[in-house]
Amino acid sequence: MNKTIHTYWGWEVLKGIIAIALAVIIFMNPADALLTIATYIGALAIIAGIVLIIIALARKSGFWQFIFVQGIIYALIGLFIVAYPKVTVGLLIFFMGLLIVILGIMQFAAYFRLKKLMPARPLNLITAIISILVGGLLLYNPFKGAVLATVIMAVYAVLYGVTRLYVAWLLITRKKGGEEEAEEL
Repeated sequence: MNKTIHTYWGWEVLKGIIAIALAVIIFMNPADALLTIATYIGALAIIAGIVLIIIALARKSGFWQFIFVQGIIYALIGLFIVAYPKVTVGLLIFFMGLLIVILGIMQFAAYFRLKKLMPARPLNLITAIISILVGGLLLYNPFKGAVLATVIMAVYAVLYGVTRLYVAWLLITRKKGGEEEAEEL
């Protein structure tokens, strides 16, 4: 398992870069970024719904009716989000808060379960605590202060991105150190 964790440092770099890029975009115009994110999610739901409908109609075997209904639901939800992005922004903030809390809980659990394998344990614990606090703040009052919530998400994205890049750097340096040790043997 230790080798597996050290092998995937590239994913940590990718997650860090994406999070920081998202933060920069949000900081440039938080209000528009929030509406854009909501509209983008709606468009993705429409596309996913259409794809599921096509797959269901093409297969017509097994549980194709379930996939067909799922596609219709996705497409309808996507249409609602695209048609009423301001209404869905409050819901988006709520679900982002919920997602951040769940991520914080997972980071907190990983802190205790992967004690020997996790690089930068104190930093991961701090990130987990901040995730739970930020997510809780977003859940507390998602409909008021949506722009402030967007800025909070951007700050969180910077923190998350920097910690992922730091973890990737630690994984790379440990991997190189492990290769040097192997050569010495």
